[in-house]
Amino acid sequence: MTETAQRLAGSYRARLALAFLLTVAIVAGAWTWSLYGPLTDTVIEQQQDHLLAVAQAGVLVLGETERSAPDALRRLVARTDLRMTIVAADGTVIADSEGDPAAMENHGSRPEVAEALAGAVGFDRRVSDTQGIEQIYVAVPASLQGARVALRVSEPLEEINELAARSRRTGLVLLAGALIAAGVLALRLAAVAAGPVERLSSAAQTMAGGDLRAPVPQERGELAGLSNALGELREQMRRRIEELSAEKHSLRGVLDGLTDAVFLLHDDRVAFANSAAGRLFRAPVTGWQGRELGETELPAPVVSTVTTLSLAEEDQVAEVGPDPSGRTLRISVMPLNPTDAYRRTLVVIEDTTERTRLERVRRDFVANASHELKTPAAAIHLLATSAMDAAGDGDTEQALAFAVQIEQESARLGRLVGDLLDLSRLESTPAPGTLTDVRDAVANALLGHRIAATERGLELRVEEEAVAGQDVFVRADPTDVAIALDNLLDNAIKYTEAGSVTVTLDADPDEVRISVTDTGIGIPEEDLPRIFERFYRVDRARSRASGGTGLGLSLVRHVVERSAGGIEVSSATESGTTFTVTLPRA
Repeated sequence: MTETAQRLAGSYRARLALAFLLTVAIVAGAWTWSLYGPLTDTVIEQQQDHLLAVAQAGVLVLGETERSAPDALRRLVARTDLRMTIVAADGTVIADSEGDPAAMENHGSRPEVAEALAGAVGFDRRVSDTQGIEQIYVAVPASLQGARVALRVSEPLEEINELAARSRRTGLVLLAGALIAAGVLALRLAAVAAGPVERLSSAAQTMAGGDLRAPVPQERGELAGLSNALGELREQMRRRIEELSAEKHSLRGVLDGLTDAVFLLHDDRVAFANSAAGRLFRAPVTGWQGRELGETELPAPVVSTVTTLSLAEEDQVAEVGPDPSGRTLRISVMPLNPTDAYRRTLVVIEDTTERTRLERVRRDFVANASHELKTPAAAIHLLATSAMDAAGDGDTEQALAFAVQIEQESARLGRLVGDLLDLSRLESTPAPGTLTDVRDAVANALLGHRIAATERGLELRVEEEAVAGQDVFVRADPTDVAIALDNLLDNAIKYTEAGSVTVTLDADPDEVRISVTDTGIGIPEEDLPRIFERFYRVDRARSRASGGTGLGLSLVRHVVERSAGGIEVSSATESGTTFTVTLPRA
């Protein structure tokens, strides 16, 4: 069967039209059969009845006529195509309208004649012995001049068949016209009947194809309910799909907003990956979706860990790292409800590098702070005990010496506590809209350190020619700026044996730069990356001897970070150091 035939066979309209046409064909077959069977029999019966009527009329004429039998027959068959024969009671042909009676054999054995001579009406249909053609015969009993005779009327069957043929031709012509009209009507009725169904079917197929905005035809009659139900179904599906789409977009937005990488796996293939996955790992050129886990270019430890954890039936968590780049990852694997087709697994990968670093810094800070606090506290306790013992022994001079040391250690402890409090303060959120006049802050800082600089024989000066005649304000808390300048100047004075400490101001429309330059011992290059760490000291012995806490530069870093600024350092051993603090200009 060709594609066209298959399509037609599946067409509702074609099947409906075929049913109509089949019904018409059955009726046409019955009509045709009636034309070739019952019609001929009916015509013959009608002709028999006609011949009987003619014969009976002839009986009346023969019973009253005084004419001879031949004359009477000629009068009876005048202007007709009929043949009449008068047969005596003994079967002798008395007269015949078309033949010589003398030449005709005895007709007493003819069935219709025998019936008529017996007093009944006789019928027969056969080939005539005298004419050699098929005839239809009707014979009735009659009386001629008082004698009993049989009057037979006959007609060639050929004429009857011709009459039947004409009737059949007329019937066939009418049948052909009726078939054409019936075919057209069947197609029209099929179109009218199938049209609404096809329109509703087309609308349903359009909906199944995903187009829920195409209108549903409003049909009438028996299909009105189906049309309304299909329209309502379309609206419900459209609303539901819109809701699902909105939920999908919302979920995608939420997942893309996460800082953790999220993967949804179908068996070992990636079905979904959020934006953070591309930020945390290098995404494949063709995207994540549809790729097997081993082909995603994820780090081998990550792939191995996910593969192992996904075999469990419960949620699993594992830490991976640090890798060669120092990154630490926390991998959470959660099996979801399985489907018949595949196993679904949700994988969440969190970059815990910074948190791990902060945790390490916190532990180090606690350990260092405890140690730094413990040292002066132990020294104070020991010195106090020694002073008590010296006083008990009457050694006043030694007791006073111990008291001086106790005062120094307590001052050192106070500075350490103060720095810790400043550090705690700098880790909080600054008040919005605070401004600081940098000139005033620098002047106050220089005033506070001028005595210490003078005691060490250092020149303490400020260079502000670059901002002469300008107001120099920054978006930072005044206390924060004071802490930064105090610690930078304190370090510069402590680690400078001779020379000067210079504070330089510079600015542009966006930033203010404060540079503190000394001519001191400098900082070794290998120590520069760590000088802003808490409690880190380049020279621990010298720092402790000078009373340093190891938190000064850490406080400076917190100040600039808290104010959205920056800090740079350049140094050379025995040549001095320059710290440059950059703050946003107000």
